[in-house]
Amino acid sequence: MAASSSVVPVVATAAVVPVLSSSADFSNLREIKKQLLLIAGLTRERGLLHSSKWSAELAFSLPALPLSELQPPPPVTEEDAQDMDAYTLAKAYFDVKEYDRAAHFLHGCNSKKAYFLYMYSRYLSGEKKKDDETVDSLGPLEKGQVKNEALRELRVELSKKHQARELDGFGLYLYGVVLRKLDLVKEAIDVFVEATHVLPLHWGAWLELCNLITDKEMLKFLSLPDTWMKEFFLAHIYTELQLIEEALQKYQNLIDVGFSKSSYIVSQIAVAYHNIRDIDKALSIFNELRKQDPYRIENMDTFSNLLYVRSMKSELSYLAHNLCEIDKYRVETCCVIGKSHYFLKDLSLL
Repeated sequence: MAASSSVVPVVATAAVVPVLSSSADFSNLREIKKQLLLIAGLTRERGLLHSSKWSAELAFSLPALPLSELQPPPPVTEEDAQDMDAYTLAKAYFDVKEYDRAAHFLHGCNSKKAYFLYMYSRYLSGEKKKDDETVDSLGPLEKGQVKNEALRELRVELSKKHQARELDGFGLYLYGVVLRKLDLVKEAIDVFVEATHVLPLHWGAWLELCNLITDKEMLKFLSLPDTWMKEFFLAHIYTELQLIEEALQKYQNLIDVGFSKSSYIVSQIAVAYHNIRDIDKALSIFNELRKQDPYRIENMDTFSNLLYVRSMKSELSYLAHNLCEIDKYRVETCCVIGKSHYFLKDLSLL
């Protein structure tokens, strides 16, 4: 795949909140904590729960702020006030996965937040219908042909907004997701890069970009914002690209500047050691992580790989049982259960 040309965007009008810019400086961790708490709230308001969780977890790893330094909620615009009733109702429907209902009551809203939730509700409605149809499909050939029917219409509408420079950072993120789902990879990369410039604190845009960069050469051609979030992005993508030495150095740097209590960083380091087959080191880190965060499910499938390789039958069985009690239908749980059953099957053949 050819490397995407870098795009340095013109910042969209009516930016969400001015303080959402971020420098590359780690010297002021209190300011970084404020930014993380703010973006955690903004993403939660828009239903971007995984990004909200990531920001909240990272904020939790930093020292608590005194009352005098806690930030007030972002200012409410005139458009926000006009859309408040519709947004509040629609968000309640969105939270219980009534996406079509949410979109219906948001139709015609003008505020950035309400417009994003309107478009995102339509996108998720299409995804849900696609998943339902996939379950009902007869064979693998049919399953592969099931599409999100909302994507093309969403692309047309978001493209017009994009050309008019009316998309904020969240809108750019959703536009990039739609392009990626339509397999328009180069266009998606350009839009995600633009999103990181307009809203550098939104982890979701960085993570989507990670999923589209397939080699270090592509990475060199990206014009990324000079922000401390870029360091988390580089550490993550180095891990994905199996550039483990570089990834571990980045994560060590992040620990050194003050993120030593971050469960996300600890888990990523464990994954990195797993990827270079340093099994003892990875097992040690995962075991420590389990003590700190016993209900964590992310990356436990990777942990189970290590237990399987080491033939640690009782530990693998305990992990499967424990995760089943926490959330038996999570993808990671199903992987661990499958690994445990496969291990027992192997033993029966001996």
